[in-house]
Amino acid sequence: MENGLIRMPISDIQIVAFGNPSLTDNAHILLSNCQSLGAKTNFLTSGDGESFSMFNHGVINWRKLTNGIHWLVNSAETILSGESPKSALGAGMTFGELEGARMVMIVDVPDNPQDLSESWGFVINRIRQIHVLFLTPEALNAVSKLEGVPINNLLKEIRNRGLVPHVCCYIKNQNRALVEHSLGSIDVVTDEPLEPLEWLARFICNLPISESGNSGVKSACLS
Repeated sequence: MENGLIRMPISDIQIVAFGNPSLTDNAHILLSNCQSLGAKTNFLTSGDGESFSMFNHGVINWRKLTNGIHWLVNSAETILSGESPKSALGAGMTFGELEGARMVMIVDVPDNPQDLSESWGFVINRIRQIHVLFLTPEALNAVSKLEGVPINNLLKEIRNRGLVPHVCCYIKNQNRALVEHSLGSIDVVTDEPLEPLEWLARFICNLPISESGNSGVKSACLS
């Protein structure tokens, strides 16, 4: 109990992710980490036997599947898989937002680094819909070069330009979590080394159940 309020358990956190049926993409990895922490999870992808690049995305009932959830997780690289995944991801963000879901977007460097401008461009076009924008350490460096913004200023610059509530990164070799948010900046060292998406899972599973304000964001960073 905090400030007289009963703390909601992580088992009450509901998360949906959309991604590749290979189950090797960042959206699925993050969702698996969240499931390990106790969150209720649901992974959406193409049907059995369908090509992910051309699957019938119209059969996904986004409004039903995102109603009442806390987070809808996407990876920007998904749009590079074809028009159907790109359309599905966009529809999920649109209908999920209508249902009150908050968007988590993971940005990584694609297998072909030259594709970063396309995946990052999609993020920029949708940035006002994103609640938590996470850049992998590799993406932090690559987007810094793409945008012509010094790496030390990039998260804050994205936050200020796009008004994203939380823009973050986790530097694995420093055990360092960086978050720019609407109430300030967080730069903390975790007690143990974590994989970047492992840290992000802890962050989004604890953020809704942490107290409000800067102290709540910091607490979620270190959970």
